[in-house]
Amino acid sequence: MPVELIKDVFSTDQIVGQDTAQAIIEGDILVPDIKPDITRVISVDGMIQVTKKEAVDNKINTEGVIKFKILYVSDRGEESLYSIDSSTGFKQSISVEGITSKMKTEVKGEIEHIDFTINNERKIGVKAVINLQGVGIEERQQELTKEVGGVSDLQVLKEKLNYTEIVGESSTDTLVKDTFEIEDELPGVKEILKWNARAIEKETKITEGKVIVGGTMMVEILYIGEDLESTLNIYKKEIPFTHFIEMKDVYSDSKYKLKLSVNDLYTDIKEDLQGERRIIEVEGVTKVDVKVMDSQSKELIVDAYSPSQNLKLQKDEVVFKENIGMNRAHMTLRETLDIPNSQPEIKRLFSLQVKPILTDYSLVEDKAIIEGVLESTVIYISEEDLQPLYSFMQEVPFRHYVDVDGLKEDMEANVELSIEEVDYSLVNSSQVDIKVNIGATCEAYAKKVMEVVNGIEELEEAVNLSHKPSITLYFMQEGDTLWKVAKRYHTTVKQILDSNNVANIEDVKVGDYILIEKIHQFKF
Repeated sequence: MPVELIKDVFSTDQIVGQDTAQAIIEGDILVPDIKPDITRVISVDGMIQVTKKEAVDNKINTEGVIKFKILYVSDRGEESLYSIDSSTGFKQSISVEGITSKMKTEVKGEIEHIDFTINNERKIGVKAVINLQGVGIEERQQELTKEVGGVSDLQVLKEKLNYTEIVGESSTDTLVKDTFEIEDELPGVKEILKWNARAIEKETKITEGKVIVGGTMMVEILYIGEDLESTLNIYKKEIPFTHFIEMKDVYSDSKYKLKLSVNDLYTDIKEDLQGERRIIEVEGVTKVDVKVMDSQSKELIVDAYSPSQNLKLQKDEVVFKENIGMNRAHMTLRETLDIPNSQPEIKRLFSLQVKPILTDYSLVEDKAIIEGVLESTVIYISEEDLQPLYSFMQEVPFRHYVDVDGLKEDMEANVELSIEEVDYSLVNSSQVDIKVNIGATCEAYAKKVMEVVNGIEELEEAVNLSHKPSITLYFMQEGDTLWKVAKRYHTTVKQILDSNNVANIEDVKVGDYILIEKIHQFKF
């Protein structure tokens, strides 16, 4: 009877390669004709969006846009602060060895640093340093042997393959809307200068065929008041939202990875019943990236033999990345910031903008140690009468860790940082206390290589045991297993256990003597 192989299809998404590329984007931003000349720049912020990615041989071509927001003061204008919106596109290639046009790609972009110069009263030169991380992913399918028939005394050695399968992936936008009226203690809105918004995950549930994301969009609006003094004001609002994503193959016990980002915010000012511009309509476009994963296990045949028949084995190498685990940690960073000596003292705090930057990480036993800096920009009002608005930036280093069971230092990890809560207060006229809650997510992988049996040929000649002794006394040595010994002496693991009156394989250790009896008959 010929050897019969029963096979199973094994599908995995494998990271073929990944790398980073750094680019410097330079350009000039002109003041619109309707706005006055620049006297002093308060802040320059940027937001990066990757709009296109394309895999070609050994690289990923990307396109995107950087949206700049500039705040400045002018001694020729009537308002205390002005803003300029501008954007510039970019193209950049990321070298990723081994990637082809048929593979999937993932690209993440972040702005590392922005420098600016005032070229003249109508022009600002900006230089942004951006980091792009590209990943090439190949969907691999292999037929692997799970059972063998046709040889009555065939012995097989199976090894469990644990892996993570991506069962669902989605990148969608959700529109978060709200209308609210400004409290009586604040003036109405003459002009909105700037907004900051971030989306925070509150609760995510996975049900059969659906992912339900519950979150909050934190909105901070900087505006010029409709009062006589045209005061500067900050209005903050939390807008809850729920987003549903259909995924047919997900279940309640699935793991997930979620990233939320606010790409655009639209505002409209309405009059209340008294004719004052105190009603703000907000529409925020929140991008929801979610990946749902399931832990799977398969038993694969890694070796086989027959005590009575010579066999020829064909083995294939299986290479995959096993998801060791994913965990999230939170840290609260407290720091006192000092204003530069060259700047005037603080009368009133106006705004704090923070951005976490990952500078390095290392992997140790069951732990990822994270190092980074928190880029903190403080905008404040001084005692000066003509141009009282100032800002300063300070980097606050931090060190934290994320627990991941089973993590080893030779593994790979993907680390992401996010801002969850921000609070600040004035200590005195030259110091500001900040309190920032930073979330850190670590996803760890281990590279696994297995040789599995994918073909068995039964040779014509049978095993000749005539020269073998009836009983052999064997001394277990370093590197021995009962499987290896049984295969070498053309017997079975069960027969060795029975001959030595041993119940479990684990009871036979290095240094033990065992009896090996020759088996005289096998039935086919």
